[in-house]
Amino acid sequence: MKTKLSVFVVLVVLMGITACKTTKPSAAEAQAEKSSEKISAQAERTADEFRIVDWKDRSIGEIASPVWLYPAVRGNWNLFKSEWPVSSSKVLKIGVARHATLNGAQTVADVQYASRLANQLRQAVLARAGISLGSDGEFDVVNNAVTQAQVTMAGQERVTDFWQLVETTGADGRKSRMYNFWVVYACDSAVWDQLTAKYIYDVVGKLPDTKTQQTIAGMFNEINADTKFEREKSEAQFKMELAAQQKALQEPPKTASEIRIAFQSNDPLVRAAAGTTAADSDYIAALLAIAGQ
Repeated sequence: MKTKLSVFVVLVVLMGITACKTTKPSAAEAQAEKSSEKISAQAERTADEFRIVDWKDRSIGEIASPVWLYPAVRGNWNLFKSEWPVSSSKVLKIGVARHATLNGAQTVADVQYASRLANQLRQAVLARAGISLGSDGEFDVVNNAVTQAQVTMAGQERVTDFWQLVETTGADGRKSRMYNFWVVYACDSAVWDQLTAKYIYDVVGKLPDTKTQQTIAGMFNEINADTKFEREKSEAQFKMELAAQQKALQEPPKTASEIRIAFQSNDPLVRAAAGTTAADSDYIAALLAIAGQ
């Protein structure tokens, strides 16, 4: 109990609150409207592997994918902020739930979002643990701990949502339909700091030795900075990482050593694949539909 309390104190001391800076519009924004038009055009065709056949507010002229959606999933929120009155100090995140019915997707949206946040934090911990820890055995223990750790939805508020009905054509020609229910969440910067601290505290509480506990607890500032505001990715980089993640769902690393080596890599594609788990399958499928892959 003393160890857990001391670790919690370490987390509180380490916790630094960084100010949110408004980023200047990037070149990617110039392509946002064109990308959305492309997605809408694909919705009218029938031969695509992924085809959006219906969507929210279609009857009143809404396009198949909001102009802000594709940039947002790549880490650029400028177009979203120009449309929605969100404070520049807010942390914005996006989640998606998939289900055979719209009601079903709406029902599990918060649960799926919490799972995605947990996986985002998991990847950040493992990326740094892969470098900091001295052995595959230590890394495996941390990997097991972060897999079990969870996040809470406290302080997360819904800003807006958007749904799409996506038809997928399999390699055998069979078609299936699923609803993708996108939700944008916002929280105060301090709330994100607390969410990260609680997650790391949960991880640390599952570790067996003090040295590893202190190592992971000491990563708080870096992990918090890595996950609070996601770095914007170019469309090309985004699609390459998405392809790597899709492949990783079929061919995941099998041992702690393989996973650790992948997280030690400077190649973002290798690291993206290493961080992919079965829990990401719905999110990846939804991204594939709007990326036109």
